[in-house]
Amino acid sequence: MSANTKQAQESLEMSETDDVQKSVVPAVAVTDIAEYRPHEEQIVRLETTYAKLVVDCSTSEGLANAKEVRVDIRDVRYALANTTKTALVPYQQKVKDAQARVNQVKEFGEALKDRVLAIEAPVDEAIKAEEKRVADAKAERERVEAKRVEAIRTKITRFSSVAAAYASRSAADVASVLQSVKESVILPEEYAEFEAEGTIARDNAIEQLETLHRSAVEREEAAAKLLAQQKELDELREKQRIADENAEKERQRIAAEDRQRIADQQAELNRQREQLQRDQDAQRLKDEQNQRDQEELARLRAQAAAPAPLTAVTPALVAEKVEIAPICTHAVASESDDVTTTAPSVDDIVEVVALGFDVDLGTARAWLQAIRF
Repeated sequence: MSANTKQAQESLEMSETDDVQKSVVPAVAVTDIAEYRPHEEQIVRLETTYAKLVVDCSTSEGLANAKEVRVDIRDVRYALANTTKTALVPYQQKVKDAQARVNQVKEFGEALKDRVLAIEAPVDEAIKAEEKRVADAKAERERVEAKRVEAIRTKITRFSSVAAAYASRSAADVASVLQSVKESVILPEEYAEFEAEGTIARDNAIEQLETLHRSAVEREEAAAKLLAQQKELDELREKQRIADENAEKERQRIAAEDRQRIADQQAELNRQREQLQRDQDAQRLKDEQNQRDQEELARLRAQAAAPAPLTAVTPALVAEKVEIAPICTHAVASESDDVTTTAPSVDDIVEVVALGFDVDLGTARAWLQAIRF
């Protein structure tokens, strides 16, 4: 043991009181294996020395002490492991020898068992074959009996369920199946112990089918009546529809005629308005032209009232296209004596008036003839 280990042990012993020392009782294993007895002493030493050891690895010295303690403990563990390997050797050999003997005993027992089975097998097979034959015969009888009972039950079930199956069928279908059920005969050799049950089921089926037949007849009569009423209602609706369509067509025709008449009236009114507007425009233009004619006539009359040299006036009128007041041919003829030889001729005056008013020569001549001073 190193000096550090001894120092740790001494410090532990000094720090513990007598009461604490008395409370530490090493657990000593009791064994008759001589190889382990030295190790038990070492383990007691480890338990006494390190059981209450507080390991402090926070310092380098404490870490070194802890490593030395671990080496001391591991040495004991390694020595114990080596002793275990050595102590097991003789026992392992004994185990191998015992296992070989066990295998030998088992093999010999199996051989004897095979010899016994060879004698037992024929007897056992014969017994099992007979038991199987008896079981199969019983199973066949049970199958046949179950099939017989099932067939009878099926017939009885048909009687019990026929009414429900024909609940919504027609009266003819119900009458047909009712007649078939009435013709059914419950034979004792066919129904055996279920004869009474079959008879009751048949009678109940007949009663239920008769009730269904009456209900079906009433239902079909009501349906036929309802169908007739529905047909009559459909015919009335069709007639009403046709009448409504004809009325609608007539209404549309009248509406179309009204729209056409209104459109024609509106067109005529528009035409009259346009004609009136044209007449008003023409009258307005005519009035404006008359007003201009009156003004021009007044101007010409004023010029006629104040005579001026024709030689000076005529070129200006022609150059400026100034309208000349029309002069009556009679007045020109009556005043020809007073006019100088340089005065324009009547045709020249008519041409000037026609140019001034933008009319033909006949109109200008008529205007001049219509003037009366």
